[in-house]
Amino acid sequence: SNNSVLAINKYQPFGYGQGPINLSNGNDFNGMMRLGTSDLMEDVKFTGGFRLAPNLRDNDVLFEFYNMRRRLDWGFTYYRSTAGGLVFSNETPSSPNGIDVYDGKNFSNYYLLRLRYPFDKTRSLRATLGPRFERGVAYSLDPTTAKVNDVKTTYGQLNLEYVYDDAITPATNIWHGLRYKIYADLFLQMSQQTRIQLLQNQGKTMFNVGFDARHYLPLYRNLIWAVRAAGDFSFGDQQVVYYLGGVDNWFGPKFMDNNPPTKLYTYQSLAVNMRGFRQNIANGNNAVVINSEIRLPIFTTFFNRPINNAFLRNFQLTQFIDFGTAWEGSLKNIQRPENIFSSGNPNAPTVRFRAGGIGPFAGGYGFGARSTILGYFLRVDAAWEMNGIFRNKPMWYFAMGVDF
Repeated sequence: SNNSVLAINKYQPFGYGQGPINLSNGNDFNGMMRLGTSDLMEDVKFTGGFRLAPNLRDNDVLFEFYNMRRRLDWGFTYYRSTAGGLVFSNETPSSPNGIDVYDGKNFSNYYLLRLRYPFDKTRSLRATLGPRFERGVAYSLDPTTAKVNDVKTTYGQLNLEYVYDDAITPATNIWHGLRYKIYADLFLQMSQQTRIQLLQNQGKTMFNVGFDARHYLPLYRNLIWAVRAAGDFSFGDQQVVYYLGGVDNWFGPKFMDNNPPTKLYTYQSLAVNMRGFRQNIANGNNAVVINSEIRLPIFTTFFNRPINNAFLRNFQLTQFIDFGTAWEGSLKNIQRPENIFSSGNPNAPTVRFRAGGIGPFAGGYGFGARSTILGYFLRVDAAWEMNGIFRNKPMWYFAMGVDF
């Protein structure tokens, strides 16, 4: 989806295999309210925003300034996120796996310099530079938790993106044309390393590269065929783990708990869309997804009259096919993701079998509907795993946001 906050906060601190994952905040439903002002020529812009969670405690604050008077656009972004959840400490471990888990709150603060240089109307180079501060605070619920120190990490980050965008949007969630981006991230740990990092002789650098390409083919009036291919690859002393499965901005996400990552990571993110599966059908420092959608806006395609009602004007039916995979290490480790079933009893057997799909890719397919309700573009999808024709019950996804 096109969420500029997620563009800032696309990586979360590693949660040691705990889920589900909500990249936008610790809650399913969040509304970002923005206020902005600019000069007469719109060369200088100030934007402020805040996100209120349903519990009124897990809130975000965003401030942006942009100067676009010359060809090189430059600006600053401050972003603060507060999310309740689990705090992971490994300084004085007491649990068997070396990690103590506490109820608490996680704070993130980003101070970013942002640059954009357009080569022409479709191509641009973008850069983001600055520190990010992460702090986990355990709730003081008893004498033991009252002694837990805050978990603090600081990273410097440099993000580069080459963006090509020649797509036009005649209607909500409908594009014509091609757009893609290629990115590279460099992270350098500036804070003191943790005890486990020192025990594993882990370095301080992390590199991420990837791409996201989308093509929209008009078929008939506003009816389009949208295809997407995206890949994310993390390497270096420290790495990002990508959890495959689900959709972006999923309300009530489901997570496969019995497929934990096999090593220590620094950050985590999602590889979506991969409908027909829960989050974490596979995980690793590499991920690839391929998506295909037929989007049919019913009323604007078949009726030759203006439609004032936003729900009817933007109402769309979709048919989709998703493929995806994630793996750890080199390309030789790529394989079809597996469904894993276990009772939770360590003495009981764990059952594994290959997920439906093609080759090394898990596959899912199904149908969906989209429209605007109370100003939000909402999506509902029913998806089946690609192991037959409508076998078993579909998995339902309720989400918010446009495009893939």
